Amino acid sequence: MRKKIFRLLAASVAVALFQVAVAAQTTGAIAGTVSDPNGAIVAGASVTIKNNATGLERSATTNGSGSFNVDTLQPGNYTVIVENKGFKKSIAPDVKVSVSLNSQVNITLEIGVEGETVTVVASQETINTSSPSLTNVINTRQVVDLPLGDRNPLGLAALQAGIAVIGTDTRGASVGGLRQTATNVTQDGINAMDNFVKTSSFFAISTPSLNATAEFSITTGTTSSEAGRGVAQVNMVTKSGSNDFHGGGFYQFINEAYNANTFFNNFNGIAKPKLRQKYWGGDIGGPVYFPNFGDGGPKLFNGKDTAFFFFSFERFEQNRAAARNRNGVLTQEARNGLFRYNRTCPTTPADPNCSNGVQTVNLLGLSTVPFSTLNPLMTAHLGQIPLPNNFNCTTSDGFNIGCYAFNVPELTTNNKYVGRYDHQLVKGDSFGSHKLEVVYSRVDTATHPDVFTNGVEAPFPGGINAFQSSNRNLITPALISNFGSNWTNVLRYGRQWAPVIFDRDSPPTAPFISLPGVLVNYDNANMPQPRETVVNQWTDTMSWATGNHLWKFGVDFQNVLVKSFNSAGTNKTIQLGTNAANGSGITLASLPGGSNALVTNATTAYTAIVGLLSSASQTLNVTSPTSGFVPGAERTRFFQEKDVALFAQDQWRARSNLTLSYGLRWDFMGVPTVPNGLSI
Repeated sequence: MRKKIFRLLAASVAVALFQVAVAAQTTGAIAGTVSDPNGAIVAGASVTIKNNATGLERSATTNGSGSFNVDTLQPGNYTVIVENKGFKKSIAPDVKVSVSLNSQVNITLEIGVEGETVTVVASQETINTSSPSLTNVINTRQVVDLPLGDRNPLGLAALQAGIAVIGTDTRGASVGGLRQTATNVTQDGINAMDNFVKTSSFFAISTPSLNATAEFSITTGTTSSEAGRGVAQVNMVTKSGSNDFHGGGFYQFINEAYNANTFFNNFNGIAKPKLRQKYWGGDIGGPVYFPNFGDGGPKLFNGKDTAFFFFSFERFEQNRAAARNRNGVLTQEARNGLFRYNRTCPTTPADPNCSNGVQTVNLLGLSTVPFSTLNPLMTAHLGQIPLPNNFNCTTSDGFNIGCYAFNVPELTTNNKYVGRYDHQLVKGDSFGSHKLEVVYSRVDTATHPDVFTNGVEAPFPGGINAFQSSNRNLITPALISNFGSNWTNVLRYGRQWAPVIFDRDSPPTAPFISLPGVLVNYDNANMPQPRETVVNQWTDTMSWATGNHLWKFGVDFQNVLVKSFNSAGTNKTIQLGTNAANGSGITLASLPGGSNALVTNATTAYTAIVGLLSSASQTLNVTSPTSGFVPGAERTRFFQEKDVALFAQDQWRARSNLTLSYGLRWDFMGVPTVPNGLSI
């Protein structure tokens, strides 16, 4: 029995070692060992960690094993200062801290007078030996220097091992062969995913700004107990200000004048599509200065070592065009009821009264058809559709059904605003040290008409276009508190609200008409589909460094509310066609020397000009649980889901070359509800 218990315990520990990794967070850590010239560990040494950019400091003391661990450090370069009685003060500058990683630093003290100072080159490990996770950190230099046409740093996710990009779009990439929903993207510690359409693995509703991203990490495979909602974890961190003012600007453009036209555009006589892009913006950050209205003291508040700001703005303008060649456009003769085709005379036996060549049949004059006059309504509809300008399309028969080629213009504008404010509220007194951090990002996007994304432009030039616009917001205030050298608490709140509108230039004034094989509707059949997703998230994580252990405990609560509206089908739709009760009367005998394919084309043309009805439909929705079906009302659906997670984990440095990580996470996924009661 005792052997079985031991085996079960050993198996449990082994599983834990491979399941726990670096936390999905916005900060990093510095851990290391302090020793004397003989390699013996130095206990009780004072360790100070100083941010080179902001001057903010954290302190720690080496334990009985000579090691220290300082976590919740903002990414950047730090100076590690170690002091102990009987040794010179040792200073290790430029220790790199990256998001979601532990920087291992080992320092050897020199014997000497305490007042003496020596600058040492600390032994900083470049390979992550304290975590089993596979994490790649994309730093500021990579974000700025690597080519990114859309200036979205998430495009660099393809550099990570285990990520398979489908085509050239990183948004739909797969991690470890899993579905796109297996990825969790956070910005400054808060959910930044599209929580309505979850099929884009590397898409953030904030559309991160290239100039505003300090760095981000991508973790695949093993993840820590602190990380949830996905196998792959993407953690982005926004730049912050520093003690010095820094800024920059950029401008880039593209013009179709430098491009060649495509072969098929030249073949069809279509001009070179327009493609003009302008991308410009800038950023600035530094210490905060503002008037000091208190009695006494300086008149101007100096934010150095205390308060910092960062602001970034980017604007994207794209004016381009797509080549379209619409199928199923009737010629003027066909609209008048004259159907033309190439007659083929039989050869066995030969018919002396038959002659090969173009044959014209007046469909309205056939004795077998039900209607012998044009339908005024259909004549008006077809009159809005331009005549074909080519016959180079799949449905063309060369006489009656042609195509219409043209370029569809599209204008896209995108404005990105990113702001960050950091303030050291309290610096190391009896109540600890406390830092306030607030990040806000906003993206305003508009595309008119929506050509390249959803292809819902007007069927022909001058028609009704459909478009999309969005206003996506993400705000993240956080309070980071340090109690002594061992306790750290990060309390964070996040809110994202992302209204998206899919609409048309004007509401329809007549029913939509459709007919397979022929375009009979000049209007755009797309209807408004706006939606809004609101996410409120609260997280609280406490870290406790004791001995060779770094414990973490936390809670993560999320409330997702989706408001969806859809007017699809609310406008009447008329489907033209023939059936057993409403036939065209056109047979093979109606077209001498014709074929069954020609009968089909003739029937389609005749159906279009006289308006043979196949079916009609309209979608009815309710406006309240007791309203009943209301004609013209849009479908309104509200969905809400709440989830909460609790976790605990430990990182135990058992030996200088062995770190064990283990933990436990509990996730509760609430039952989705329908707040407005409209679930039918």
